Amino acid sequence: MDKVSDQKEVKMKKDKQCPECHAIMELKKTTLHFEREGFYADVENVSAYICPKCGARTIPGNLAINIGNTIETLFKSAKESEVSLEDEVTPAFSGISFHKISA
Repeated sequence: MDKVSDQKEVKMKKDKQCPECHAIMELKKTTLHFEREGFYADVENVSAYICPKCGARTIPGNLAINIGNTIETLFKSAKESEVSLEDEVTPAFSGISFHKISA
């Protein structure tokens, strides 16, 4: 079971119905892609319900909120670093990869 940043377990239902086509969704890993003002971010290996029939994806509430907050902070930071480029300073970063180390 995946853990969110505050270390609380994400509880996932076994039989979740697709909101689009009503098929039973499958719990799988997916990549979420975000774009804002000339920047993009991919969040990999996210636990999500994916519909085998129509491809719709849903992310459980607290996990979606945590990912959304993290991504918005990242985009804000990227935008602020872009402003510093006006002074011909090297960008603060060009990519971030964040992974949990296996125990």
